[in-house]
Amino acid sequence: MSEREKRVCLDPGHDAGNLANKSPDGTYYEHAFTLDLGKRLEKLLTDRGVSVTMTRTGGGAVSLARRCEIANSIPDLDLFVSLHSNAAAAGGGWSSAKGWSVYLYGPGGNRERAAQDILEQVRAAGIAVRSTPIVYDPELYVLKHTKAPAVLLENGFHTNREEAALLGQADYRQKLAVAEAKGILEYLGIPWVETEEETDYQAEARAAVDWLTENGIMQGNAEGDLMLDQPLTRRQFAVLEYRIAKLEGFV
Repeated sequence: MSEREKRVCLDPGHDAGNLANKSPDGTYYEHAFTLDLGKRLEKLLTDRGVSVTMTRTGGGAVSLARRCEIANSIPDLDLFVSLHSNAAAAGGGWSSAKGWSVYLYGPGGNRERAAQDILEQVRAAGIAVRSTPIVYDPELYVLKHTKAPAVLLENGFHTNREEAALLGQADYRQKLAVAEAKGILEYLGIPWVETEEETDYQAEARAAVDWLTENGIMQGNAEGDLMLDQPLTRRQFAVLEYRIAKLEGFV
């Protein structure tokens, strides 16, 4: 690692007010996926000494301009990473388009090197990529208006039935996060070091939270914050029990 702390800005695309970017069956929303993936990446990177700034940490609206302002205010920012899932126009239905890809403002430079490093790790993880995985698009706002090297990751298509199902799974999200974190660290010149494994209790707690959120039982506040460090009221407990009963078909 170099003498200076490396700095990354993670940009979970969209916000909880965006209900249009979703799977055709309404079981998957892009804004929820990108925030979850961003938090997973944040932990993986900070655990390995990277300074991470998130453009949003909840479901509240953050404009594209504000996202760029946040990134541009970070001194010596090494990389800006915008997180998304893709969609294909198919009249609102399912599409055969599938695969991971990365968008850049244009070819060359550090952004191209970062894209190649991340792509290499995504491929190594066995994640399906598009036939043309690197796409140049100078009109994407956050790529055009961010000063630091910037990449926009499209983590598969939520309009593809198979990929939408994968994107909704906690294990697959972690697989994406680990691969992308490894690629980012490669670009930063930081070796990937395995951290201490979770205890059985920590793993069980994480699996429980994932299950509750994936099934709509625990939904957090209006901004999507689950507030896991806050006490549970009896009213909230009753709501959780009722939602579980509905899920199991008892109500």
